[in-house]
Amino acid sequence: MKSVNKILTVFASACFTLSSCDIDPVLTSSYPDDITWSNETNLQLYINGFYSLIGGYYSITDDACADLLKANNPVANTNLFVFGSTPITSASNLFDNWNNRHSWQLTCCRALEGLEKHRENFTEEVVQRAEAEFRFFRAVANFDLAKRYGASFILYKQLPELGQKEHARCTPDDCWDFIAEDLDFAAKNLPLRGTVEAGKLTSGAAYGMKARAMLYAERWKDASDAAAELKKQGYELYEDYGKLFLNRRAKPVANNESVIEFGYVYETLDYSFDYFNCPPSDGGYAEISPTETLVSAYQMADGKEFDWNNPEMAANPYEGREPRFYASILYNGCQWKGETLYTYEGSVDGYGLGGGTTCTGYYMRKLFDPEISKSQMRRTDLTFYYMRYAEVLLIYAEAMAMQDKLTEALEALNEVRDRVDLPAVSASTKTEFMKLLRHERMVELAFEGHRFWDLRRWGLATTVLNDTHMKGVKPTKVGDGYEYNVVDCDAGKTRVYLEKYNRFPIPIAEIQQNSACEQFDEWK
Repeated sequence: MKSVNKILTVFASACFTLSSCDIDPVLTSSYPDDITWSNETNLQLYINGFYSLIGGYYSITDDACADLLKANNPVANTNLFVFGSTPITSASNLFDNWNNRHSWQLTCCRALEGLEKHRENFTEEVVQRAEAEFRFFRAVANFDLAKRYGASFILYKQLPELGQKEHARCTPDDCWDFIAEDLDFAAKNLPLRGTVEAGKLTSGAAYGMKARAMLYAERWKDASDAAAELKKQGYELYEDYGKLFLNRRAKPVANNESVIEFGYVYETLDYSFDYFNCPPSDGGYAEISPTETLVSAYQMADGKEFDWNNPEMAANPYEGREPRFYASILYNGCQWKGETLYTYEGSVDGYGLGGGTTCTGYYMRKLFDPEISKSQMRRTDLTFYYMRYAEVLLIYAEAMAMQDKLTEALEALNEVRDRVDLPAVSASTKTEFMKLLRHERMVELAFEGHRFWDLRRWGLATTVLNDTHMKGVKPTKVGDGYEYNVVDCDAGKTRVYLEKYNRFPIPIAEIQQNSACEQFDEWK
C-alpha cells in the first residue's frame, strides 16, 4: 500500500543513531568503504540497513488482490487491477519489483565482496555471521523475484564485470539451487534464537525462509527438512492468537512463535497502518475491508462450517465463532476501543459504496492497535511478523502431504488448530488434506500477505479470482435488531485474472536494454 510507510523498522533507532559509533554525523546517504568496514560497530550499522527487505509493513494490498480483502475506494489501484481496468503488461505491473530486487541482489554481492576484501579487520566469527546475513538477504531478494517471474530472472551470483550489460535469464533450477545454497550457509552460521536481540536474524530464520522458498519451488522434501530443522530449535505457538499481534516493543514478552519479526518505535518513526485502514469513527480512512468470503471461512467454535442458509447461524452470525474470527474481524455490534462499533447502513462506520467506509460490512481488527486514540493514530510500537512458527507448521504439513505422509501432515495442521481450541480434522487422501490445508492457511495467515501468492502457486487463481464477484454483508437496523443480507461488494463488476498472470512479464525496459534477456513466450 503506497500510503503505508515502507520504513526500516528492525532496530531502526540503532541504524539512524550515529552517536554510538565513530562516524561523525555528516548528512550523507553513504560512507566510504574505509569507514564502513573499519570496525564491527560500523559493520553492524551497515548490515542493519538490509533489514528493510523483511520489515516495514504487511502486504495487505496483495490480500486485496485476492479474496480476503476489498479496497473500499472504487478507483483504488487494487480495484483497477482486479477488475481488469489496469491489466498487467510489460510496461505496467502492480506487482513489479524487478529493478528493486535486482538492485538488492547487486547490493548484497557488493557487500559480500567488501566483507571479503576487509575481513582482516574482524574476527572470523564476525565475518561468518555478516556473510550469513548478507547471503540471507540475497536469498530474500531472489525469492521475491522468483515468485513473481517464474524463478527465471537475472541471477547475480557475484558483481558483473564493469561495462557488462548483457545478462540472460537463469533457469528455475539455477534459481532455487542458489537460494537454497545461500540459506544453507546462513542457517549454519547465524546464531540460535535467544542468543541475539529481538529482530536480528537467527539460524531458525534461515531454515524458515528456506522452507518457504522450497515450498514455492515444489521441492517438497527440502521444504519439510528445513521446517523440521527449525522445529528442533524450540519454537512453539504463542498461547493466545489474538494477543500475539498485540505484543509491544516497549514491553517485550517471551514469544517462541516469532521466527522473523520487526516493529515500530513510535517516539521516532511515523506509522500509518491504522490511520489509513481503521474505521471512520477511529479517525481512520477505511481504505480496505475484509470480504464475506473470508468471514464465512471462520468456523464455529465447535468446528462446524458457518452457513448463511442455517437459520440459527444467520440470525446471529457473529456468535459462537472460533477465536481467530474475534481476533481478526470488526463486525456490526462488536466491542472496539471501549465502545460498540456499528456497521449497519446509515451509521458512522456503516456499509456503503464509494469509499470512506466499509463496502463489505466489516473492518480488520488483526494488526490494529486497540489502545491508540484518534490523536495518536500514527503512534504504535506493536510487533509485526515476517514469519511465524504457525506458517512453518503449515509449510511442513503441506510438504509432508505432497510426499504422501498424511499422518505427519495432519499432526502439524492440527497443532495450529489446537491453539484456538478447534477439533482435530482428518483426511484419507492428499486431495482431502489439501482442502483442509488451504482453509487453514486462509484464516491463520489472513492479512499477512500470503493468499494471493498461495492461489497462484496452487494453480487456483484463474478459478478463484477470475470471472467472480466478492461478497460482503449489508447490515440493516430493524427495530431493536439487525437484518443481514449477503451482497455483491464488487458492485456488479466482474473480476479478471488471466492465466498468464501466473508468471509476470519481464519489464519492457529490461528487454530494450538487455538483448540477452528474452521475454516469456506468453508475453511476447
